[in-house]
Amino acid sequence: MGNQELPIAGIWGSRRAFLGRKTAGGGAPQSSFGGVTLRGFLGRPALLVVPFLLALVAGSAHAENSGYRLGQGLWLGKLNLSGYLTVEGEAARGEDAKLVVDDLSLFVQGRFNRWLNPFVEAEAASLPILVEDHDIFEGTKSDIVLERFYNDIVIDDDWSLRIGKGLTPIGEWNAIHAGPLVETTSRPLTSFRGFSEFYSGVALLYQAPAERLPDLTFYWQPGGELDSNPEAVPGRLFHDISGVNLSWRWGLENTIGFSVQRARITRTRETQLLVGANLHLIRGPFEIMSEFVRLRLHHPRPIHLRRHETGLYVQGEWHVNDAWSLIGRYEFYQDRDVLRAARNAVIGIAWRPRPPIVWKIEYLDRWGGLIDLRTGVRGSFNLLF
Repeated sequence: MGNQELPIAGIWGSRRAFLGRKTAGGGAPQSSFGGVTLRGFLGRPALLVVPFLLALVAGSAHAENSGYRLGQGLWLGKLNLSGYLTVEGEAARGEDAKLVVDDLSLFVQGRFNRWLNPFVEAEAASLPILVEDHDIFEGTKSDIVLERFYNDIVIDDDWSLRIGKGLTPIGEWNAIHAGPLVETTSRPLTSFRGFSEFYSGVALLYQAPAERLPDLTFYWQPGGELDSNPEAVPGRLFHDISGVNLSWRWGLENTIGFSVQRARITRTRETQLLVGANLHLIRGPFEIMSEFVRLRLHHPRPIHLRRHETGLYVQGEWHVNDAWSLIGRYEFYQDRDVLRAARNAVIGIAWRPRPPIVWKIEYLDRWGGLIDLRTGVRGSFNLLF
């Protein structure tokens, strides 16, 4: 996989699945989901997913007989239609237990000629199904965004030019962050918190013809993002982004990568410089993945407690057999705005009955500074289509 962002949902790999129920005062689980009228039921955003799922399940057997393969998308001439679904359950300490459609993403990709190769990803996120102390299909804020849209111009067999909005190739997780393609339901802070996850501009991509040479991505964003990320960390909207990534790959997924990114914080004089490294190694049934980032602030605002930010996680996976995997992860993160460094550890299980379908369940324990992640049980169902 490596650091090139995922073009279509044609790669398999990940898990999620469990809805926890919080109890009050240590007693039995409470059912606190209110009733809903027919009119209200028909107006809830999560119901947009219901006919899609029914059609997907009902038609999958027939579709596979007619050339469609689950997880590979549907080719209509030179157009490919694909996507993924993640339904996530969470019972975290101090928060309402919930079951949500975390992501429903649809991809449209065309391969026409060297000049015209468009890609569009539209995403519906955080669609509520059940949230404790709320009516059905209520309790979270939903978003519908164009997450990626760009066109690739093929220069030659090794070089291409990408114009539009894409994912920044910092580490590996950000480039392949779709639920079915990553190992855990929770996402490491190191993989997103300190930098811009997207760029809106141009990127020059080089895919090395030999393993001894690195793949190269250089990207540049003049000004602001074309379609702002609704899940961005408050106070961290980035302008004037430029960066480079080098990735050496060998075997199926073994990767060593290095990243540099410079960006300006919107409506301030503050700029930041990031350096990062990532590692992904596979040895038999064992897999290890790690990412490191270090940021340095220039002209920092007075609200910051320090002029730097540091993140590191190490994750291991044991593939017990073709269907079952055990996962463990440890992370350290020192934020520019939080006094104490945050630490968290994850232990989880993944079950893959078919390559495009993954169930995940995990327990996360957090200590130190409070940043995003909370102690609790998380799980998810993930599907590439």
